[in-house]
Amino acid sequence: MLTRARDDVGWPALVLLLLLALAPLAVTGVSEQGILVVAMIYAVGAVGLDVLTGYSGQFSFGQFVYFAIGAYVMAAVRIHAHWPWVPAIIAGVVAAALVAAVIGSLFVRLRFFGSAVGTFFLGAVAVDLISGARLSHWTGGSNGLAVLPVTIGANSLSEGDWLYYTVWIALAVSVALCLRYTKVRAGMAARVVKENEVVAAVLGVRVFREKVRAQALAGAVAGLGGCMLALDVGYLSPDTFGISQSIELFAIVAVGGTGSIVGPVLGAVFFFSLVNGFASTSASASQLLFSLVVLAVVVLFNRGLYDLVEQAVRKLFALRRAPAATGAPEGPKTARAGDAPVAPDEQPVPAATAEDRPRQAPAGPPLLVLESIGVDFGGVRALGGVDLSVARGEVHAVIGPNGAGKTTLLNCISGIQPATGRVVLDGDDVTALPVSVRRGRGISRTFQHPSLVADLTARQNVEVGAYATHNGSALLEMAGLPGTRRRDRVARERAVAALELLDFPASRWGVHAGELTMGEQKHIDIARALANEPKLLLLDEPTAGLGEEEIDAVAGAIEGVRRAGVTVVVIAHHVGFVRRIADRCTVLDFGRVLTSGTAGDVLSDDQVVDVFVGAGGKS
Repeated sequence: MLTRARDDVGWPALVLLLLLALAPLAVTGVSEQGILVVAMIYAVGAVGLDVLTGYSGQFSFGQFVYFAIGAYVMAAVRIHAHWPWVPAIIAGVVAAALVAAVIGSLFVRLRFFGSAVGTFFLGAVAVDLISGARLSHWTGGSNGLAVLPVTIGANSLSEGDWLYYTVWIALAVSVALCLRYTKVRAGMAARVVKENEVVAAVLGVRVFREKVRAQALAGAVAGLGGCMLALDVGYLSPDTFGISQSIELFAIVAVGGTGSIVGPVLGAVFFFSLVNGFASTSASASQLLFSLVVLAVVVLFNRGLYDLVEQAVRKLFALRRAPAATGAPEGPKTARAGDAPVAPDEQPVPAATAEDRPRQAPAGPPLLVLESIGVDFGGVRALGGVDLSVARGEVHAVIGPNGAGKTTLLNCISGIQPATGRVVLDGDDVTALPVSVRRGRGISRTFQHPSLVADLTARQNVEVGAYATHNGSALLEMAGLPGTRRRDRVARERAVAALELLDFPASRWGVHAGELTMGEQKHIDIARALANEPKLLLLDEPTAGLGEEEIDAVAGAIEGVRRAGVTVVVIAHHVGFVRRIADRCTVLDFGRVLTSGTAGDVLSDDQVVDVFVGAGGKS
């Protein structure tokens, strides 16, 4: 289900919406148009569910509950409060969004299974509330609730072409809103959360809040679908909003293709066309045939119908371009990790070492001070009273054998790992501050394995890290107000500056992160951490898995960071790399500091050489 999400679906969405708008010209039968109406109603909610699943990585098997809330609120306020139909629809949408936010806040901390089970039983609770006596004054209980006619002049919006195009407008609004969400900062932040919640927190994203925002948007869109369903059926009863409808909605998204916005619309049309096609057979045969066809689509085309159509269109265009490309020179071939021979770690990077370069001693108090940092994992002492001081503007390397506690130390500095002792940054004690707040104080970091969002471009990944803060209203961002546009422009400028500082080729900025080599991904990870203009940059084994040329490129990037005045703490195993980039070096062994000093002195220390480097200078 968690396939890549797509950005470039604006034109496909427009084409599909235009085809649906023109469909009544070809589909003239009342029953056939009715099938399209129901398909579009389900598609409204399915598009929101796709945002929840395909773009933010959450699951819900109770999404039809928000259909019920939207439908019942719209019908109830018209009957009991005598509201006009437009404010009544808005009330239904807002009510569904608020309930989705409240319920979502209870489930967002759960993983897939817990969230799936919780939302599944949410549907049963909703049916019980609708049919019970507690809300019977508003819902009509088991007797149901009539939906008052909606008219514009003498035209009823509950039948014929007027109903069709009312539902079509609701679908177009839903698609436009969801597409807009995927383009703004909140939508990109949600995609980082989907990729890796820890990395998102390090980038300053409030993971809980972004998840709830996605829940609220999906709930609002489902509420709009419920309002359209109320117009279509004209009478609401508990049976209209059972658990099976939520499962059907999820199946529509799976069949259409997650992370595409357009896929759920295709899935809904396909789904209800099948239902209608098998309707003439017996009930048991209809269910069996329908289940087999859906199962075949999910198994054979597990990325959904949209991916199937997308591949077919690409092949068609490739065939049309083939004759024109005959004899043309082949374009530049993108290097892949492993294409070039990988040099052993022990080979030094061919460049001047830190001790070879003249250095002026940093002035003033240290930027980072660690006092008696301790971490226990059960009965294992990962860090035992680590003291460390990092001068302003220096590159400080932390080396040691595997399991020495190096990454744990970075986790303590960045706030991922709670620890005893004190972490002091620029004179301020940040020990009690969470990850996102420490990031705001000037701490950025990378990870050994870059957790880039594969379906965002290199520049977009850096832009996510370039925002000074991830606070703000998603609604205002989607509205594109001057303040949010200015904020986005600053983030883009910072991202460009970070990429240029690292000399990352501009021709690769628009390439999706999943198509970059490992060396390029390491560069983007560093640029993303650097884009927020931090005081302190923490690098966790930036050379792991790289060849000699890529290590040399990373070393050059870190030297560019140094020239920009950023203090760097880096974990590394490659001795030549450490000699080139480090001003000072600290050696950890079994969670304790073995020695600390200039890189040249530490790497020449007999104990360090014998225990960690070896007589041959190996890492």
